[in-house]
Amino acid sequence: MVRSLSRPSVFADIDAKRIAGTSLAISLHLAVLAVLLVPTRWTPPERAAPMQVVVPELVRPEPLPPMPPPPDPIPQIQPRQPSPAPTPQEAQTPVTDTAPVIDSGTEVALPSDLGEPVDSFDPGPPALATLAYDVHPAPRYPRPSLRAAHEGKVVLRVLVDAQGLPQDVLIESSSGHRALDKAARDQVLAKWRFHPATAPDGRPIAAWALVPIEFNLP
Repeated sequence: MVRSLSRPSVFADIDAKRIAGTSLAISLHLAVLAVLLVPTRWTPPERAAPMQVVVPELVRPEPLPPMPPPPDPIPQIQPRQPSPAPTPQEAQTPVTDTAPVIDSGTEVALPSDLGEPVDSFDPGPPALATLAYDVHPAPRYPRPSLRAAHEGKVVLRVLVDAQGLPQDVLIESSSGHRALDKAARDQVLAKWRFHPATAPDGRPIAAWALVPIEFNLP
C-alpha cells in the first residue's frame, strides 16, 4: 500500500501581518486621495471698482470791465508875467517961502485939563506901633511841653498889613523852649487879626507890632 506524501498548504507562505500593514497603508492613501479630490470652497476675487475719469470743466473767463475814459488834460497855468516896475519920478523940490517972518510977540499958553491929581502917598517902610487885637485866641499848650512842665513868655514881632492880617511873625524874645515859641508863632500867624495902624491922614497902613504870649501851668 502506497502512502501519499502530504502537500503543503497554499496559504502557508502568506504573512498575515504584512498583508494587514499593506492594506492599512493603501487605505490611508485612499483616504488622503479622497480628501484631496473633495472640492473646496473658492471665493472669487472682488472686482476692482471701475476707474472714474474726472474731466475738468472749462471755466470761461469773465469779460474785463471797460476801461475808464482818460482824465481830462490839466490845463497848463501860464506863469504870471511880472508887472513892470514903475518908473521913478523925480521928486519936485517944494517952493520955500523966503518972505521974512515978523515977530508979533509971544502968547502964554494956558494949561490944559490935567485931570485928577496923582496920589503919591507913600507911607514908607512899616514902623513899630501898638496895635489892638481884633481876634486873638490863645495858643494850645504843646503836649510835650505840658508833660515836661515847661513855662515861659515869648515876645513876637508881627508884621500887620493894612487889612489887619499878619504877614510875618518873628521871635523877638524866646521863652527858652522851642515848642512854646513855635506854638505861639503858628497861632498868631494863622488865627490872629489886628486893628491896622493908620497914617496921619487916617489911611490904614502896614506896621510892626510886639505881641507877648505867656505859657503858664495851673
